Amino acid sequence: MKNCASSVEKKLLIVESPAKAKTIGKYLGPEFIVKSSVGHIRDLPKESGAIAIKEVGSDSWTFEPKYEISDGKTKVVNELKSSLKDVSSVYLASDPDREGEAIAWHLKEVLSSNAKTKPFYRVSYNEITKSAVLKAVAEPRDIDMPRVDAQQARRILDRLVGYKVSPLLWKNINCPNNRSLSAGRVQSVALRLLVERQREIDAFKSEKYFLMGVEARKAGDSKTFVAKLSRIDGEKPQVKSREEANTIILELSDVTLEVTDLKVQPKTRHALPPFTTSTLQQAASSVLGFSPGKTMKLAQSLYEHGHITYMRSDSVNVSEQARASAKAFIEKAFGSEYYPETPNFFKAKASKGGVQAQEAHEAIRPTHVESVPKNLSLDASEMKLYDLIWRRFVASQMADAKTTVSTISIAARKALLKHDYLFTASATTIDFEGFLKVMKLSLKKKKAEEEEDEDGDEVAYLPRVSLAEQLEAVRWLADEKETKGPSHYSEASLIKALEENGVGRPSTYAATIETLKLREYAKTEKKKLIPLERGILVCDWLVKKMDSFFNVGFTADMEAKLDKVEEEGVPMNRMLSDFYKQFLSSLGGTVEPAPDREKFESVFEMLSEVKEWKSPKKVGKRVYDDKAFVESVKEQANSGERPLSARQLEFLVRMVIAYAAQIENAQQRLKEAGLAANSGTVPKADEELCRYCFEIMDRIGGMEANDFMKSLRLQFDRGKGLSMKQFTILAKAVGENAGALEDVDEIHAKLSEFVEGGFTKRNIDTSIRDVIKLFDGVTEWRPAVRKGKRVYDDEIFVKSISEQFTRRGQLSARQAMALKRLALVYRKNIPDFDAKVKAAGISFDGVDLHEAE
Repeated sequence: MKNCASSVEKKLLIVESPAKAKTIGKYLGPEFIVKSSVGHIRDLPKESGAIAIKEVGSDSWTFEPKYEISDGKTKVVNELKSSLKDVSSVYLASDPDREGEAIAWHLKEVLSSNAKTKPFYRVSYNEITKSAVLKAVAEPRDIDMPRVDAQQARRILDRLVGYKVSPLLWKNINCPNNRSLSAGRVQSVALRLLVERQREIDAFKSEKYFLMGVEARKAGDSKTFVAKLSRIDGEKPQVKSREEANTIILELSDVTLEVTDLKVQPKTRHALPPFTTSTLQQAASSVLGFSPGKTMKLAQSLYEHGHITYMRSDSVNVSEQARASAKAFIEKAFGSEYYPETPNFFKAKASKGGVQAQEAHEAIRPTHVESVPKNLSLDASEMKLYDLIWRRFVASQMADAKTTVSTISIAARKALLKHDYLFTASATTIDFEGFLKVMKLSLKKKKAEEEEDEDGDEVAYLPRVSLAEQLEAVRWLADEKETKGPSHYSEASLIKALEENGVGRPSTYAATIETLKLREYAKTEKKKLIPLERGILVCDWLVKKMDSFFNVGFTADMEAKLDKVEEEGVPMNRMLSDFYKQFLSSLGGTVEPAPDREKFESVFEMLSEVKEWKSPKKVGKRVYDDKAFVESVKEQANSGERPLSARQLEFLVRMVIAYAAQIENAQQRLKEAGLAANSGTVPKADEELCRYCFEIMDRIGGMEANDFMKSLRLQFDRGKGLSMKQFTILAKAVGENAGALEDVDEIHAKLSEFVEGGFTKRNIDTSIRDVIKLFDGVTEWRPAVRKGKRVYDDEIFVKSISEQFTRRGQLSARQAMALKRLALVYRKNIPDFDAKVKAAGISFDGVDLHEAE
């Protein structure tokens, strides 16, 4: 017996967590040894140089990650290697998503040398049930390398962004503990959404208004109901003051209320689809008050103990087996009428980035629909989440709910009434519960989370009335309200916004929000995410310096390209090269222009009057010596070996302010040098020059469509003043956009000293105006075309170019070429095209005629 047992070939199956190893070990029996990798076993080292980047051609690079065994995983790896001795094959059973595929690949890479010729198999399952696990082991496959490459590309991309941009924040942002500042591909865009919403809230000015109505009742009825004033002379009421409200109430005194219309409208309400990762996080946040992190931790536990399917999914698909089980359960528990005539099928929505869910995966659902929540032994939080998942899934498979909406219209009647007043009230009754038997949802039409449904006419009770019936007015109502501005994002609504815009992936949202709070970029207050000062400083710097990189559109487009690595087999290095080219360009824009040498000389002259310097001060290992610092900057200026920086000038100006008592007319001299300071700390731009720039900006028009320009205007209007850095950006933007103004030369002369290199006149193509005029003859445009996230619309493009040319008086060479190419595309649609081109002297030299076709 002993010899027989020892001759049975063992197989090693590796899962991610010890909890799964224990459960799956029971399903597979003695022929399998089940071990856990406890998550990832390899990662990129923390130091720089973890990714070897090699240029292999024009705008082309290779990216080679240098992995190492993760901290604390050496013992795990050694145990796995030791287990290889007694097995004939290895089954890699990590999670069925992109991250799990990468873990399987890393395991194979690390263990292959010890396994020698022993084969590796990849197995995946969507639920930890005996049938699912046995089926997966019986049908192994190879590791999906495009999926692994997609995970590696994300990891490389995130590392490059974090390690290249974060040090720039440390250098340029002054705040406590600034070495903990960080930037992230998804994290920084999420932060931008929070900050931009905060700015919208700050800019919003609420207005008072009055919501008017009548508390009425049917003759002989003790029960009253409220009807809302819906129309005055056929228009929606706009009651802005108490005086107006009182006037209306006075006019309505002694009127008769008459029922003028009765509407009975049947409604059908469809069940929501089963949960995806994103919708589960949103619902758990809204309904249970769970953070995304807590939700995913609980879901992980439910999955590992076999209660639900895999919790990282962007699909709403349901397997045929699960659908059949749900049908049997619903018909038995509620009756056959609660199951639809044809099964419910759902299709996941594509994000704005055009990314569609992977329908091969399943939605999040209970593994056994018969396991009703009350029969399971779970802790309180797990029970709440399981109950939410179970109800959502069961409801998704049930019949529609049938309701009836009854609406009463009531008119005010009185001789010599100056206006026509119409009141309405609606009530909803349930005719057939359908899925509402399981999901108790509000019957009111759901509004966005930020809105309040206080203007509706929905009431809980309506009496039975007939046309022309008269009702009694018990009292008139005039409730004072205020218009509601935008609301801060909650964790749920931020997740929804990220998903709708195609930013990041649902599996990362919980970690993204936790990072924002950990870095003290945002805090949770009354279930809302509020951006903090640190977060606003980081966001403003990133928007100012790397706007094109840290915006929703670019990030969503990059996410779609990452998906193509997995779904279409796009080579990882090609995708990363496209990103790296744009990234390097964006990084180049962060370099500060060197301040004018004259400004340094002015400050050096002022500081030369200082006779008594503060004693050097030691903080930690560093010694701060004002006099030595000034001398070192002077030496740097005289040697010319390294350019002087704006930051050095800022510190020198602070010293002038600190030693102002020893410097004659310090403040006045700073102002004359264009270094006027505010609050004794940060040098500010001249107020009159700022006002001049904003006046020119108003004449140009359209510049405040740029959020940063708008924020500068708001900051100035609030009396905060602009820093010299901000003014430099403003002056450059105004000068570059002033090309169409008659006094452009005067504007350039006044602002050029504040812009490095001044303003250079471009070689203007004088025929551009005539090219734009050609399109006046186009009567039929090509249909707009969507490519990824972008929509290409010829008519909108021409209009935009025309507005820009009107404003700036010039176009870039690239814009001019694109406009001419488009003119050739429409040459057959433009009457007398050739004659107009010849008369205007328009040249199409250099335009690719093949592209124009």
